[in-house]
Amino acid sequence: MELNEIEKRLLFQVEGDYQSKVLNELYMTARYTKNPEQRKAAENLMAKLRVLTDAECMDIVRDIQKNYRLPYPPRTIGEKIAEARQQSGAEKLKGHDIMALERFDPEVRHMIVFDVLSYDSPVGDRGDKMRLFLTDAGYQKFLDSQERGEVKLKNHAKVSGGHLHYDRRDRTL
Repeated sequence: MELNEIEKRLLFQVEGDYQSKVLNELYMTARYTKNPEQRKAAENLMAKLRVLTDAECMDIVRDIQKNYRLPYPPRTIGEKIAEARQQSGAEKLKGHDIMALERFDPEVRHMIVFDVLSYDSPVGDRGDKMRLFLTDAGYQKFLDSQERGEVKLKNHAKVSGGHLHYDRRDRTL
């Protein structure tokens, strides 16, 4: 698929981990940007991605996010975050984004990163690595699911007022 420079820059910054999320981000960009060139690029890119399967779309997104280099120093916060993610080599987790609104809910007490081991898991698909922000009740359901062998905890942090307090900092995800 042929992408122009603006389209590559748009895909470089997207956060979505499914085609529908990527298309939604591009729709929001097209709707709210004041730059007509960027609006047109987002609309064209949506048209190109809609005809693809989810897997094909996400392969293109992952390729751009791994290999694309900005032709100038990062200017926007989205470009800075995307470049930092690329340089760190960290894989993008499914589930909640690290700055998801759920993190700041006063009822939320836990942030977990886990692997999905079973097709019977209540969240995700087998093989997914996920991040979720949970209440105490949600965390208890997660522990029950772990006992059944559906998921495996990789990292846990207590959440207080949006701040993360990791149980162990030395764990690799």
